Amino acid sequence: MKHILVPTDFSDNAYSALSYVRLLLQDEEVIFTLYHAYEPSPILLLGKSPYRVGAIYNSCKKVANEKIEQLLTKINGLNENQKHTYETISSGGALEEAIKAIDIDRYDFIAMGSKGATGLKTVFWGSNTFSLVNMSLKKPILIIPENSIYKNPEKIAFATNFTRSYLKEELQTLIEITQKWNASLRVIEVYYDPILTEEQQEHLETLENLLIPVASNFHVIPHFNTVEKAITIFNKELEIDMLAMINYPKSLFQKIVREPIIKKMVHHTTIPFLVLPSLTD
Repeated sequence: MKHILVPTDFSDNAYSALSYVRLLLQDEEVIFTLYHAYEPSPILLLGKSPYRVGAIYNSCKKVANEKIEQLLTKINGLNENQKHTYETISSGGALEEAIKAIDIDRYDFIAMGSKGATGLKTVFWGSNTFSLVNMSLKKPILIIPENSIYKNPEKIAFATNFTRSYLKEELQTLIEITQKWNASLRVIEVYYDPILTEEQQEHLETLENLLIPVASNFHVIPHFNTVEKAITIFNKELEIDMLAMINYPKSLFQKIVREPIIKKMVHHTTIPFLVLPSLTD
């Protein structure tokens, strides 16, 4: 049985992310944990006495609990999949801090939207998404872009550059999704120099061996003005349904090309983006 953590701010985009992962795992036994972290606006707390601050937090807690129960009622009313069950958690504080307080090892991966509600919340939720990615939680994070329409992931791209070695555990979620949907896996390297070093060649061979269980093809594409643009063009031309990358510390791509590629893809991706944890450090 899988256990999936789904942070929510009760927006349409957060619900779309939940809908996507429900369909992605439609044939599997899954427990979804719907998680909401509530935090009053600093403006509401400004100049307030400790008593008033406590009252404001209690009010936020009450509203959060009501909304999460409404969400659960909505899901159960539409849920025809007996293999899926739901539990809820709400807690005070920023999402990043709240996540640190839970037992993350219970979950197979985290699924969330790239944006939240309209207006300023869009900025905040997008920042929350990247904050979780940046925490290096050692768990995969599946990011669903705004207005995403579910499509079975028949073509999956894995962007890498063979500069570090690979572990089976790092790729496990990617391999499972690829196998589940009998998808083709396109491994892409965005290069400056098309000639691999001896170390890169060794890592490539390791990756090839780890990917034996799935149908995979390897592609090299030239660097355009940004790595993000190169990957985006590749995804569009090959009609990729899901992109995956390993989130190395300080991002391996970022070190090489001085481009915060993971951050850019989190905010700008138009297809589901699977951020895999680096387990080699």
